[in-house]
Amino acid sequence: MTRADQITAFLAQAGWSDSQTSPVAGDLSARRYTRLTRTNGETAILMDAPPASDATTPAFVQMTGWLAAHGLSAPAILAQDAPNGLLLLEDLGDQKISNLITQDPASTYDIYDTILDLLLHIRDVPPPPLARPDPKALVHMTTLAHHHYPGIDANALQPFSAVLETVLQSLATISPTLSLRDFHADNLMWLPDRQGIQRLGLLDYQDAFVTHPVYDLVSLLTDARTDITPDFRADMVARYATKSGDTPDDLHHAFAAFSAQRNLRILGIFARAARQHGKTAHLAKLPRVYGYFTQALNHPIFSDVRQVTLAAIPEPTPDLIEAIA
Repeated sequence: MTRADQITAFLAQAGWSDSQTSPVAGDLSARRYTRLTRTNGETAILMDAPPASDATTPAFVQMTGWLAAHGLSAPAILAQDAPNGLLLLEDLGDQKISNLITQDPASTYDIYDTILDLLLHIRDVPPPPLARPDPKALVHMTTLAHHHYPGIDANALQPFSAVLETVLQSLATISPTLSLRDFHADNLMWLPDRQGIQRLGLLDYQDAFVTHPVYDLVSLLTDARTDITPDFRADMVARYATKSGDTPDDLHHAFAAFSAQRNLRILGIFARAARQHGKTAHLAKLPRVYGYFTQALNHPIFSDVRQVTLAAIPEPTPDLIEAIA
């Protein structure tokens, strides 16, 4: 049976075979999304994740159940064939937070304040039994950049990696929490008919793991897709500290460490997507990601290795980006 035949049979069994289809923008994964529309205007989203290239559907199903059980707006699963990577999902609409704040900049602070409440709600709940990468594993994740971002001097980055691992080890005493991981304004949908944190529809959480609670705050406030100014970021971190009770200095310390870890890794992810899979749309975001990484290096925890680290990672100039593409 072809993939098309599998999808046709799945939709027929789910009662959606008579719907009209339109593509929905996806991400860097092999998953494809399609909006289905019935003649009465009812809609749903088909998630097509061929198991040979994407084995995360069972994890998505598991996390959807966990999030819903804890009062969060994950899309309801209307029908599923998880072994074959097919899900029919509730349609959370197309009002991305990123679009909303572009259209109505005055709403930005209130919306991000709600997002902080969502993160703190998750932090207050015991996390599910997921992978918990230790500091060594978190540092190893950054080596994606060593392999795919052109011009990096991996040997010269060893002092940075050693400092990062030491700092992450010192942060390991903080109670870990669930991280949705790919947590940014394009993966958050605004649901105005709901209340409180349920106004935030969640997407793309199949790679969730358990780590320091600052991880998703870093993901949100060093967003490769949305301009986040240093002043706005500092304000949001201060608000988070007030709400969470974290000591501001400790929170900034953790934020800098995980921002360096995460943004170095993303340099590698975007370069790999272009080089190996021809997905070049994110290359234009490399300067923003590089900027977040260099800002993280300004924290005193990296003072001894900042210069050698910057010298080891070429700036993503137009010529370098063109070479990746």
